[in-house]
Amino acid sequence: MNKKWLPYALVLISVLLIYTLDTFNSRVPEQEKEASTSIPKAVITIDGQEVLYKSGAFSWVEKGIGPVVDQDEPPILFHDLLPVNVKPFSKLKITLPEKAGIETVSVYRSRGELEMGPLPLETIFDDTYTFNNVAGLSTVIIEAGRQDQVYHYTFPIIIEEVISYQSQLAEEKGYLAVLELYLPDAQQQNWALEQVNNKYVHKAHSMQVNNVEEARQQFPDLTIEALPYYAIFNHERLLYEANNWEDFFKLLKVAAP
Repeated sequence: MNKKWLPYALVLISVLLIYTLDTFNSRVPEQEKEASTSIPKAVITIDGQEVLYKSGAFSWVEKGIGPVVDQDEPPILFHDLLPVNVKPFSKLKITLPEKAGIETVSVYRSRGELEMGPLPLETIFDDTYTFNNVAGLSTVIIEAGRQDQVYHYTFPIIIEEVISYQSQLAEEKGYLAVLELYLPDAQQQNWALEQVNNKYVHKAHSMQVNNVEEARQQFPDLTIEALPYYAIFNHERLLYEANNWEDFFKLLKVAAP
């Protein structure tokens, strides 16, 4: 071949190669390409405000160093996301495109390190989920599945503390929580702890204190006049206080939802 034609020949070969590759790609079914490479875009809101999130086909290791993506090193997922501040019992809503064919949607809230092990997922009904009132930083992980594919949408949140004894409240609506404070020399019967099997009481805290002053320092918003001290809470506030177990049991019956 004459050397002066060589550049033209190379250009022609390049054009033919590009055309061939483009033709091949155009013949790959669009749905197949989308299923293998894309993650359905979700719209996530909390009390009507849209939330930024990270999405992917994540997996978790058992002892809290995940999530990991494709078994690579754990990414710093939230380096560019600020936690979303929400009120207790705020409502989350997730909307996924109908064409995505999502069959199941579940949610998981991880406090502290992300540990997924056996997943304690809660199924979302009507695309909504209600947070509890456990204050502090946590991670929301939404899992959406179709056939043999699973996608995750995740972001950090902070549930606000609205009262100082919020950690003593029942965590869910329709339940009670109880608190018991007693002196070291008291014959402790764990009346509060025994109530966890009660139909309505799902949380109890039995705590030893040295004196009334120490009890008041631990719980400054409670009116503690004497020990032992019993308190009954619903999911929002303190309901009743008592200083002996007989009154405690009577009030517990009154407080039952």
